[in-house]
Formats: sequence, structure tokens, C-alpha cells
Amino acid sequence: MKNLKLLDSSAATHDLVVVAFDMCSSSNVIEDLSRTQNLIAYDRLLKNLHLWLWSNAQQSKYIVYKFTGDGWIVLFPVSTVNGDDLMRFLVKVSQRHNSLYKRLIKKHLESIPSSTGLTFGVEMGSLRKVVLGKDVEFIGRALNVACRLQASVKDKGPKPDYRCLFSRRVFNSLLREVEGFKFFDVVRSLRNISGGERYRCLKANLSKRARTKSPH
Repeated sequence: MKNLKLLDSSAATHDLVVVAFDMCSSSNVIEDLSRTQNLIAYDRLLKNLHLWLWSNAQQSKYIVYKFTGDGWIVLFPVSTVNGDDLMRFLVKVSQRHNSLYKRLIKKHLESIPSSTGLTFGVEMGSLRKVVLGKDVEFIGRALNVACRLQASVKDKGPKPDYRCLFSRRVFNSLLREVEGFKFFDVVRSLRNISGGERYRCLKANLSKRARTKSPH
């Protein structure tokens, strides 16, 4: 059940900020844990992170929309979110995942993947609400772009951990005045978005120790 109380139930479309995030190297981690019969540790990571997302949803005014297998999609109503709120959420979920990974997963691994953090994609726009069976779902370009941006974080640069790609619309609308972060202009090719052409977006490093490093 999605926490949809933030939305007008009578409206068919909603202006939303879409945050898609994913865990790096999840397939390698699952394979490693399976070999040593410690896969329950991954279950605990997912359950703890899921509980954290839900327990903070009401206070931070977001909707936990969908679990994607190794990540989540979260929706913020445009009318209630600002840039500081958005960046605060991204940092907090990154810190929570990093803490859980170190406590629950790392001690069981026979080999440590080079990337073990989260990657994020953020876009905003109008999404249409549709009921499929008993489930409320959303469709729209913003959802597609956010997911494509998240998947493209690792296309360039040696360390995708805790990096986020933002559309220019999100940056111009919400993040231009946000302090404490460096935003770099980057280019990605997003499948089935703008004809797959060079897509201009902004990249930020959510890790405190590397906020001013290379944009790649």
C-alpha cells in the first residue's frame, strides 16, 4: 500500500519530483553472500532500509512508490518540497545505506566490489495516476527520465557511489540556490529519451569527503 495521502485523491495527474535510486553491485553482492550462505544479511539490509524509508515518509513528505529489486522510487509533491529538503533526503538515505552495508553486509563478503553505494536519478514533471487492479501506479516522462538518469550515473567516472544525476529542470527549479554542494554540468546518452541524443544534466557527489572532486 502506497502512502498517497499527500496527493489530491480526485486528481488524475500530479506534479511530482521523482527520485530513483539503486544499490551498486547488488548482483555481485547477492552471489557472494549466496556462496557463503549469508543471503539473510541482504534481506536484513533491504528490510532495514525499507523500514527507514517508510518511517520518515510522513515527516519528510514523500511517497514510497515502488521497490525495484535493488532500489526504490520515491515521489515528492512539487508543492511541498524545496531544494534543501531534497538534498537532505538524498544525503540521509545515503548515510543510512552506508551504515547498514558496513554493519550487515561487509563482514560476510569474500570479495569487496569496487562500488557498493547508491546511485540516484532525479527528474520532475506531471505523472498520471492509473489504477491497475487494486494498485495505484503512475506513468509519465519524469518517471522514465529519473530511472534513465540513475542508470547512467555509472557510465562515466571510476566511483559512482552516492552520486546523483539531476535534470536541468530540477536544478533550475529547486537546486540553484542550495548551498554546501557542487553541481557539475555533464552529458549522458539516455535510451529512448530525446532520441538517445546527448542529454545535458547536473551531477552531484553526496559523499562529504568528495563534494568538490572531478565531475566525471
